[in-house]
Amino acid sequence: MKRVFYIVTPIVAVMAAGCAGTFPPPTQQMADAESAGRSAREVGADSDPAAKLQVKLADEQIAQAKVLVAEGENHRAELVLRRARADAELALALARERTANEEAQKAIEQSSATFKANTPGAKP
Repeated sequence: MKRVFYIVTPIVAVMAAGCAGTFPPPTQQMADAESAGRSAREVGADSDPAAKLQVKLADEQIAQAKVLVAEGENHRAELVLRRARADAELALALARERTANEEAQKAIEQSSATFKANTPGAKP
């Protein structure tokens, strides 16, 4: 049994090392994460504290992924970029939510003003 272990262990180690070096650079994931961050900023993530934090986290993770790619750690970079994209998409969702809430509040105020204006005896 020990003999099999001594034979199989080096083979598995060589296979694992060979696979690690062949992982392609995550260029598409990098573009996706950067695009999601830009979208979040365009929608107004910088004006919402929670969204701004998520964009900042995404930016930091993108920078970390670039370092990992430069070091040849493409698989780890891809994982970091997945997290960066998720954070940027969360920022986008938070910014959209804030915009939707602001528009809903304006609509409520406008509806209330219209109701008061059309109600006989109501004071504007």
